[in-house]
Amino acid sequence: MIGIIEKVLVDCLLEAGGDELREDVFFAAGVPPDRVYRMDQHYPDAETARLLQASLAQTNLSEQELFTLFTTRFFAIIDDVFPEFLRMCKSSEDLLRKQIKIHAIMAGGCRETEDRQQVNDKFQLTDMGPHDIEVRYKSELQLCLLYETLMQYAVDRFGDTVVMEKRSCPTGEHGTVYRLRWTAIAGLPTGVQVSEQLVLRHG
Repeated sequence: MIGIIEKVLVDCLLEAGGDELREDVFFAAGVPPDRVYRMDQHYPDAETARLLQASLAQTNLSEQELFTLFTTRFFAIIDDVFPEFLRMCKSSEDLLRKQIKIHAIMAGGCRETEDRQQVNDKFQLTDMGPHDIEVRYKSELQLCLLYETLMQYAVDRFGDTVVMEKRSCPTGEHGTVYRLRWTAIAGLPTGVQVSEQLVLRHG
């Protein structure tokens, strides 16, 4: 997992309970107490999984509650560290398309070939037409709920309406595929006509 996930999670812990909570979570997760997560480094998925489970156990938060806190903090960091990235985005569609490209670029920074391939394989985008994309997310961590929470935040931020279809592989071997179709951007219809399924709508 690219270290921005771990860094944001640690920031959430520090805001919630200070260094004492961070130390308790690190101990429960078997993470060295002096670990400092860097956004530009790759860390084993197994370590990330332990860190997430320990965070849930130590805070007594549900996954949805933790991921909502995480998402708010994540976008605050992006606003602060990469403001140009968000300024370049005119909609949640722009943001999600660029996110996948940037994720692939960050994978190139991994030193080990295996790590680079693992990170690069997590997201694959297929352009299905105007305002219509398919995203395949594949990870041993299976953080679908986190990805969906991030998508919902992006939709709310830009005031868009998206129809999402989700297909999950029962074994996780082939990941989860999201079909995303923007029926409105900033409240203005795009002309995309679909039968509503799970709608991610501003507000």
